[in-house]
Amino acid sequence: MEETGLIVSFLVAAGLGSIVGLERQVRPVDAGSGARTFALYAVWGAASAYAADRFGALAFLAGLLSLAGIEVARYVAEVRAGGDFGITTEMASFITFGIGVLAFDEHLLAALALSIGLAALLRSKEWLHGLVDRFADEDVVAFLQFAVITAVVLPLAPDTTFGPYDAFNPRQVWLMVVFVSGIGLLGYISLRLLGHRGLGLSGLVGGLVSSTAVTLGFSRMSKTNKGLHTALVAGVIGASGLMYPRVLVEAWVIARELGSVLAAPLLVVGLLVIGVAVIWIRREQGRPTEEDRLEVKNPLNLATALQFGLLYAAIVFVSEAVLNTFSEGSLLLVAGLSGINDVDAITLSTANLVAAGGVSASVGAQAVLLAVAVNTVVKASIASALGSRELARIVLMTLIPAAMLSVAAIFFV
Repeated sequence: MEETGLIVSFLVAAGLGSIVGLERQVRPVDAGSGARTFALYAVWGAASAYAADRFGALAFLAGLLSLAGIEVARYVAEVRAGGDFGITTEMASFITFGIGVLAFDEHLLAALALSIGLAALLRSKEWLHGLVDRFADEDVVAFLQFAVITAVVLPLAPDTTFGPYDAFNPRQVWLMVVFVSGIGLLGYISLRLLGHRGLGLSGLVGGLVSSTAVTLGFSRMSKTNKGLHTALVAGVIGASGLMYPRVLVEAWVIARELGSVLAAPLLVVGLLVIGVAVIWIRREQGRPTEEDRLEVKNPLNLATALQFGLLYAAIVFVSEAVLNTFSEGSLLLVAGLSGINDVDAITLSTANLVAAGGVSASVGAQAVLLAVAVNTVVKASIASALGSRELARIVLMTLIPAAMLSVAAIFFV
């Protein structure tokens, strides 16, 4: 490397190291570490890389070990002086050393990205701690269970069909389990993050977890929390409205042809219902206290995943049996009955039938729309039976027309 290039490398290393050091100095978390110290860490990394280039790997190892010795000595002294036992600053010093190495090797974009990313990560301590505090131990277990059903069980599930009508495919069944579990987990995480923003918005996001569960919980709450009437109405209607785009995404991912047919009716009805929810969210007065919030449990556990897998497999089998014994129109009967309890299973099973050519996209869309309409009526009935008179009236005025529009769309798809 020419002298000019060598000087530039050291200057770049110092500049990038100072970016990390500024974060440590501004906080400050360690009076002995700042922009100058971290600039020296990066320059030391560049110098060690230069030494390795001239004298071999042992020279680089000597530079790295010397830094390690300095950091260990500083850490021991800090702990003895009554400091904390964290090693964040020490680890940041080693990464900054690596940034200097990257700068010497002229990987400038990678070095810049690493320095900015490291500074941002160090700065996000309070935000990350606050985020973690929103989750309980059982949530971590649920995340691990999702990893198990995705990375362990799915690859082991055989991708073969068997049984009557060749209706059972373990890989396909479990793939649907992973898909729905992932949507539910995403909604749950969003609900945790948005929990402080009010019941209305939480209910809207809760539609990704279970619009029926939100309707049930908010309706019961409306009987004993009259002051939360506006927020509870917004939550119930918002959760129900989010069901329509959720169903559309499920259908589109599995069978784009079916998603194309469903796009117009589901988006129109969904936007109308969500629009009503937004109006009520804006009318929400004040913010509910923590004890007034809906307690939503993490929707993901192995028992729930197995139950959904069995439900999905059963609906697939019944659908195949009906199609092989009767006509395509008989699928509507299965869809109507399935919609009483759940729309995800019938949506995914129908989408797979369309993708495999077992049923036309038009008939598949009719089945999904009927299931959506039935499920919407069920939620309106729950609100009417369990909710306050005010909540029941508004929810019925919104969801019953939505269900009627879904039924009307059946004749046009």
